[in-house]
Amino acid sequence: MKGLTSTLAGAAIALSGLAAAPTAAQTQATAINDIQQDTVKGRTWDRFVELVEEKLGDGMDIRVSHGEALYDQKTIVQALQLGAVQFISPVVGVYSGTFPKLSVFVLPYLMPSPEAIRAVMDDPELGGALLDEMRAQGIEPLAIWLNGPRDIGRTGSTPILEPGDMQGVKIRVPPGRNYVEAFELLDANVTTMSWGEVPTALRQGVIDAVEPVPHAWLASSMYETAQQITKTEYIWDFYIVATNKPWWDGLDAETRDALSAAMDEATAWNWENTNAENAAALEEMAAAGATIHDLTPEQRGAWAEAMRPLWDDLGRELVGDGPMDRIIEITDEYR
Repeated sequence: MKGLTSTLAGAAIALSGLAAAPTAAQTQATAINDIQQDTVKGRTWDRFVELVEEKLGDGMDIRVSHGEALYDQKTIVQALQLGAVQFISPVVGVYSGTFPKLSVFVLPYLMPSPEAIRAVMDDPELGGALLDEMRAQGIEPLAIWLNGPRDIGRTGSTPILEPGDMQGVKIRVPPGRNYVEAFELLDANVTTMSWGEVPTALRQGVIDAVEPVPHAWLASSMYETAQQITKTEYIWDFYIVATNKPWWDGLDAETRDALSAAMDEATAWNWENTNAENAAALEEMAAAGATIHDLTPEQRGAWAEAMRPLWDDLGRELVGDGPMDRIIEITDEYR
């Protein structure tokens, strides 16, 4: 698999490099939002498109494909590298197949807040170094968009409140060792199907549980099937918005600056609205009949303790002792 990934990545850079220099015909770009439009991310993409239209008028036509009609979470990164699309924004776990070290940023209970995420990503020896690895494979990171805290919900009438409640539960998680190994620690039965397949799998009983953020719970209507939702908040999830680097570097400076400015403004909107959107989603689901469970401090401590071994087992394997110690040092300031 590693050899295949490397070969595809190398071909992607070569192919996209052939079309690096923009011409008058290269005024269109495709952005992929791999989840529903009626989510914080979907609305952030819509805001970005509005801002680009304000700044560039007819000079740039960005079309957003919402959902997985064009590419799913298994193919989206390679599609960007190949230049088939110009913008993507998956969660970190989707990138981790190509860039496994990124999983360190979403280890369970490691990042307690968006501010902690920003502090780690802004550190040149941590986030800066890992983002440079993406650039080396034809991907230019543009922004961090917030997703929210991931909450576990299940079908049936029994909620998941303690780590031991996960034993034997069939749960879908995004691709990424941080997600998979976290629930393997709890003896759950873990699978990593693409997001578009999840609602049907849940309705058909192929899986018992899922763990998205509140606004994704709402937009997917999965709370109608899995009505026991627990605010475990085990990962503060985020997206890395990226573009095809050869395409981006080939744009004229004026266009690139305008796109950067629009991205900065859309990112600010995302950071300002994510918490409110997730809180509103929880309220709407509760009003519609879902049961939302809060954890006691003792229960939350038990979850953190059960999953913390990944900090050492996976985190140090991924980035080494020195960087892992630095990440913990930074994030401890936000606990």
